[in-house]
Amino acid sequence: MGENTGCTARVIATWEDGDVACPRPIYRRILTELTGENMAVLGFTSARTKPTIITLDQLDDQEQPVDRRSFLSGLAALGFDPERGTPRKIGTAEVRTVRTMVRQLKQLDERMGGNNLSQDADRALQALNRLINTARYTEATGRHLRSAYGDLAVLTGWLSYDADRTTDAWSYYNQSLYQARMADDPEVEVHAYAQMSMAAARNGMPRDAVELARMGQRVSARYVPPRLMSLLNLREACGWSRLGDSKETQNALTRAYKSYDHGPSDEDPRWIDFYSLAELDGLAATCHVNLGETEVAARLSEKSLATMDQRYGRNRAWYSVVLAETHMQRGDLYAACDIARDTLPLIAGVSSKRTTARLAAFRKNVESYKDEPMVRDFLAESGALVA
Repeated sequence: MGENTGCTARVIATWEDGDVACPRPIYRRILTELTGENMAVLGFTSARTKPTIITLDQLDDQEQPVDRRSFLSGLAALGFDPERGTPRKIGTAEVRTVRTMVRQLKQLDERMGGNNLSQDADRALQALNRLINTARYTEATGRHLRSAYGDLAVLTGWLSYDADRTTDAWSYYNQSLYQARMADDPEVEVHAYAQMSMAAARNGMPRDAVELARMGQRVSARYVPPRLMSLLNLREACGWSRLGDSKETQNALTRAYKSYDHGPSDEDPRWIDFYSLAELDGLAATCHVNLGETEVAARLSEKSLATMDQRYGRNRAWYSVVLAETHMQRGDLYAACDIARDTLPLIAGVSSKRTTARLAAFRKNVESYKDEPMVRDFLAESGALVA
């Protein structure tokens, strides 16, 4: 029709899956002209109803809780066999099942952490790779399969990162980029760059973290949803903070908050559901910790923990340790150990080596004060968990 909307196959998939109550006005107009039907007939709510996005929190209310057994059963239902592949014709139903598996893994990750899930994800990834290379399908289905592979590879990389296996994580992220380019799917590519930027910042490559975040911002000339742009700016800020550049860090954080203030969009990718204002505040606090700006870091950490959804136990544990670090840097040893002790049940409840490693680093920093009663108590209570 000669209109540049920036619409992608992934946006259409969110309509088909019922994740969007009603598309944006430009899409409503085009859909009506193409089909001759109104939004209600097409399965959407009234155009006068405010569009909503189903988040993972809402999804959990609508679906039965996912466990590892049901995830693996879904893998078996496709006929995946890591040894033999699946030499049969497949179509959109199988692609949809793969995307459902990715969503299930994300739900499991929020509750369990990466340690217990990374091997399950790798198994699914190997099976999907064999499916791509042995099954029969159309060219369009092949692109969707590779796009789904890219989604799964990014998630597997994150699970490995959370399990503190950074080399494995980089490998999965690179696999995701490879498949995203073959599928011509810029959204998966942006996701991979965002995750790689985070990993680079933590692993002594802050300049790479900045450039990877910028690559994510440049990868597509099409419309980028504000929340996604906010996250990419935040990733850039984390890189600058590791470089010790306060000015550039603040510039990137300002852009991150400004973009976030635009609110959600029906074009937000599904994987960004985790990115709340509490998460933004928590990551901003981490940037200020890196810069030694403890007063700002403490205020943002406290705000993040006060507003974060209780279901995100791992994130609450992570930012609680960050808050303990800020009090330690400010010389308030008692408050630091008190917060860290309160964090122990949270860390024990998830399987995240990355979070445990941060606690271990904090523990090492307070060991020189072990003659103090509150430090001695904390060291005693946290010893087994860190070990």
